[in-house]
Amino acid sequence: QVPVAHCFGPPGHYKRKFCTVCRKSLESPAFRCEVCELHVHTDCILFACSDCRQCHQDGHQDHDTYHHHWREGNLSSSARCEVCKKTCGSSEVLSGMRCEWC
Repeated sequence: QVPVAHCFGPPGHYKRKFCTVCRKSLESPAFRCEVCELHVHTDCILFACSDCRQCHQDGHQDHDTYHHHWREGNLSSSARCEVCKKTCGSSEVLSGMRCEWC
């Protein structure tokens, strides 16, 4: 997989969100990727992996194929699993997985 850098916007306050690097609550200004909504503390931004979703194809394929791009956590507390319909989100911890495309 080709590394894709995140596009972080200006720091902001994000309530009930968690840093995906250190997994702690975001209580001070933090950064959010404008493409994949990855949230990180200002102190953790240098440790964020370059794993943003790829938004374009190189044009060498006959058709565009997008595979699931899984991201951990920061689901709403009312989020439900698409398979079993059980609650999988939380406002207290970083939990659950979501596809960046679906």
